[in-house]
Amino acid sequence: MANQPQTSTGANNIEYDLVAEMHSLLKGNAALEKYIEDAKQAGEPELESCFKQIHDQNKENVSAIRQLISRRFAQAA
Repeated sequence: MANQPQTSTGANNIEYDLVAEMHSLLKGNAALEKYIEDAKQAGEPELESCFKQIHDQNKENVSAIRQLISRRFAQAA
């Protein structure tokens, strides 16, 4: 892992990118939970299934990013 200097944010670009992407995925999943409920209430099982699939993929991506963050921050400590 290359040692990157901290930016004005207090984190290097890679750390910032990982945290920003996790935040984006978590916000997206919060919205998707509403979309899933809307599709369910509208009797649209195809849309409900689509939104659930995206939600599940996002959860997997959050898990992968969490592992990367954990390893990187442990190495930086």
